[in-house]
Amino acid sequence: MIMTKKNIITATCVAILFASCVPARQYQDAITARDNYYTQKKDLENRDSLMQVEMERLNETIELQNDTITRYLKNTADLQARYDDMIKANEQLREIEDKLNNRINQLLALSSSQTQSLNEELTKKEKELDEKEKELKTQEKDLETARKNFEAAQKDIAEKQKRVEELETALAAINKKLSDVTTSLEKALTGFSSSDLTVEQKDGKIYVKMSEKLLFASGSAVVDTKGKGVLKQIADALKQQQGIEIMVEGHTDNVPLKSANYPKDNWDLSVLRATAIVKILTQDYGMSSTVVEAAGRGEYMPVASNSDATGRASNRRTEIVIVPNQEDILKILQTISK
Repeated sequence: MIMTKKNIITATCVAILFASCVPARQYQDAITARDNYYTQKKDLENRDSLMQVEMERLNETIELQNDTITRYLKNTADLQARYDDMIKANEQLREIEDKLNNRINQLLALSSSQTQSLNEELTKKEKELDEKEKELKTQEKDLETARKNFEAAQKDIAEKQKRVEELETALAAINKKLSDVTTSLEKALTGFSSSDLTVEQKDGKIYVKMSEKLLFASGSAVVDTKGKGVLKQIADALKQQQGIEIMVEGHTDNVPLKSANYPKDNWDLSVLRATAIVKILTQDYGMSSTVVEAAGRGEYMPVASNSDATGRASNRRTEIVIVPNQEDILKILQTISK
């Protein structure tokens, strides 16, 4: 407790009174009591100062707490406003929920006939879907078959293309062979008139055409000396060639033979002339009899009209037809037919 000035003065007077009236020991005790008083007074003053500081700090704390409370109160008001808004929103949601429930009840209240109609329509659609799926699977199967067929066709085309290339190579080799034979014959048979002897390559064959007067006398099947010289040149050119076959064909005009002896007609004459030439080529000039054969065509394959002398002279001829070996041709045909 803090002492007032009045109390201090009173205490001082008492002390003086005691000092004048009491012994020294008592005086000393009074002095000690006084000092203790001053000490206590100073302590009380210090405590008072500290309490003032503490009071100021407490006041500041109270102000801060008041500010905090004010903010809390404001926040509480904001929260209350938000809470009120949420209450309104909740009421609106409940209204919407009620409307939805009503709509659901209306949908659920559809008549059984409408429900059945919907089910029938759904069943119909499912059936159509199943049919479409089956059709799609069939199309996929057909497509797979078509793809396999296409791949097989491509493979077959590739194989055929390869065979065609092989065929073209073989035909090119044959054509080159014929060209080489033609060149060899043309070199061997130079100096003859085109009306007596021609060499022509066409349709995969070589035709050596010789007039009647170059080889035979009229109506005769005996080759004269000049004719044998021509045949020797032909034989020399052909003996060196491999992979060819030779057909000697006799041809006449349509004028009947007047001789009663053999040959009796143009057909016999054409055969005899072709045979005579084959014998000379094989027996006299060394050509292989396995590649040379004779045929008589008579008057039936003319190259000109028999209505005048010039045409008949052209028809009276001998043709040596040179073709590729039949085995080579057969191999080519077998290649094509595979």
